[in-house]
Amino acid sequence: MIRSFTQFGFLVLFSLVVLSSCETTLDLQLNGVPKLTIICHMNPEGDVSQRVYVYATQSPSDSSSFFTPDNLVVDVTEEESQVTVRLNPTTDEGGDYFEFPAGFLHAGSSYSITAFAPGFDIVEATTSIPRPSTISNLIIKDFFIQQSDVHDFKQNVRYKVQFDINHFENNHYYHLIFYNKYKNDDIKLVYPEPTDDQPFIKHYEYGVLLDSRNLTEGQPLTFEFRDFVLDDNDLIKVIVELRTINEAYYKYHSTLARQLILIQDPFAEPVTIYNNIEGGFGNFSGFSPDITSSDLP
Repeated sequence: MIRSFTQFGFLVLFSLVVLSSCETTLDLQLNGVPKLTIICHMNPEGDVSQRVYVYATQSPSDSSSFFTPDNLVVDVTEEESQVTVRLNPTTDEGGDYFEFPAGFLHAGSSYSITAFAPGFDIVEATTSIPRPSTISNLIIKDFFIQQSDVHDFKQNVRYKVQFDINHFENNHYYHLIFYNKYKNDDIKLVYPEPTDDQPFIKHYEYGVLLDSRNLTEGQPLTFEFRDFVLDDNDLIKVIVELRTINEAYYKYHSTLARQLILIQDPFAEPVTIYNNIEGGFGNFSGFSPDITSSDLP
């Protein structure tokens, strides 16, 4: 339910729009020759994110030129066991994609992917799924409700969310996603307020990206939020999803986020979108989730 917000087909199309601001460099790289693009963020928990999107394009600045080639073959190998599976193509309202078999992905394992279609160069990449770090000592602080000056049926809410991350081994990179649950069982994504005290990168679609090496060691993380409730639909629970992500995931999503900010400034230098697909474009990476929650005080 929580990770149903992840729509990887959107990421492919979104990448194209973002890349249009640096089309000169990338178009020269492709030189008018169609290349395969892979977008896949592996997650061993088994939900909608177990999809691999593979497209082809002649120009990364033209989203209308993206298409799924005929006779496309996608193979994935678990490096530790050297077991290779050929992924099954699927089509639904989310578009064309390939599915991992159930139980194939495991935290702590490495995987390589290859994609091929007649008329295209083979593209490949290797990455790993990190073992998850966890959240502890989650508390809600400084909870404050104020009646709206404009609407009788609206109340403004302010609060802080504080917790520790128990870093597993050498994990450094994280994607934090925050949700609020209300009395009528609705769940909504919420974003923390910007702050100079705790560095993070706002993800372009949901949550924030963290590099733990930029945080103060031994100090809990604290995020401040503003929200509102209507009528008697009270805020009853705060949910935090901690994704332990690998370096490829962090670099790809952080450069996309920075590029989205910079395209609003015509004088800014474009950011090169991180690419770890050999012979093509895109991102092949992994993450492991840990979800915890706290009722409102």
